[in-house]
Formats: sequence, C-alpha cells, structure tokens
Amino acid sequence: MPKSPRRRLMILSLVSWKGGCGKTTSSIHLAALLAARGSTMLVDEDRSRNASNWAARGEGHLPFKAYPPRALGSEARKHEHIVVDTRGGLEDQDLIDLYDNSTLVIVPAVAESMTLEALVNTVNTLKKHDRALDKLRVLFTMARRTTGKTDKVAEGKAAVSELGIHTLATTIRATEAFKDACDAGRLVKDTKNPLGKLAWLDYERAFKELNI
Repeated sequence: MPKSPRRRLMILSLVSWKGGCGKTTSSIHLAALLAARGSTMLVDEDRSRNASNWAARGEGHLPFKAYPPRALGSEARKHEHIVVDTRGGLEDQDLIDLYDNSTLVIVPAVAESMTLEALVNTVNTLKKHDRALDKLRVLFTMARRTTGKTDKVAEGKAAVSELGIHTLATTIRATEAFKDACDAGRLVKDTKNPLGKLAWLDYERAFKELNI
C-alpha cells in the first residue's frame, strides 16, 4: 500500500514587541491545536523561557514539547510542525529572516496605542525590505467585555486593517483561566475555571481562521 503523502511543514512564528500581549499563551495553544494534526515542537526563543516553564510545570500534560533554539538542528526533522515563541525586540534583519522562513507570522495584540505603533514599525520594516504582508496575521487578545460606547478592539481592528494587515475576526477573551493554565502547566480547557473551555473555543476559532 502506498504511503500517504507527508503534510507540508507548518512554521508558525509569534511576534510581539511589548509584553503582556499573550504571545506565549497563544504559542502554547496554537501549538496544541497543530499537535492534533501531527507531531509539533515549540521553539522557545524568549529570554524569559515562559513557554518552557509552562510546559515543565505540566510534566507531560501538553501534547507537544518545548525546546530551546539550539535544538532546532537536531529536532526539527522529527516533527511535522513548528511553533516559534520569539524573543522580544527583534532587529530588522532578524524579523526579515523570521518572516522569510515562516508559513505565517502571528502578532498577538491588545487594543492600545503602543501595540498599534509597533505594528506600523513592523509594516514599514517589511515594506522597506520589499516583503509583502501576506504572511502577517494579527490576533487581538486579552479582550474584555465592552461596557461603554467605545469598542476599543473594534477600533484597533479597523486601524490594523487600514495598514493592509489581515486581522483575525476572532478575539481571545481575557480570563483568569489563562493564569490558572500557566500555573498548572496545562491548556486553558483543562483548568477548573468555568471560562477555560470558552477561552479554548476562542483559540479553536482563531486557528480555523488561519486556514492552514
């Protein structure tokens, strides 16, 4: 019987120039969703090693393993998919190299001016080096229910769309369930927090939108 064709290697890189935007949380949960399709490794490039620590606390409860960057050479060929939790403060050439070697570059963002300013700088860097923006995706995270007349997330999405960047319609809600998941080394759906399963559904919807 002929062997089934091997899936195309997927490399998802997550980038953020500001802490607290959900980069590591998104890396963990997108890696878990990719792992349902095939063997997946998470490369933890962040100096804080938050993703590695998250995985270590779970002692095998996550459906993938986290590796330091030096393991790429020996481990990449053993996996079908790779998720890269990048370090903060990428230099221009590092960003270009990452962009060229990724299937998609995902930018977790919160609806605030500093995040949008960083996105403008990213777009300008890519354009300066003659790169299209077709690989770039923005995922708004840590969104709280709007109580006033102003919807900051909707405004943020509109501003990003004006930059020519594809913004996912799905928004990841803010919930303490993510902290519980991090502390336990598990996925948010596996916490005791009743909002955990809803937060997991947010990531499932976002993953479906990536169309990979």
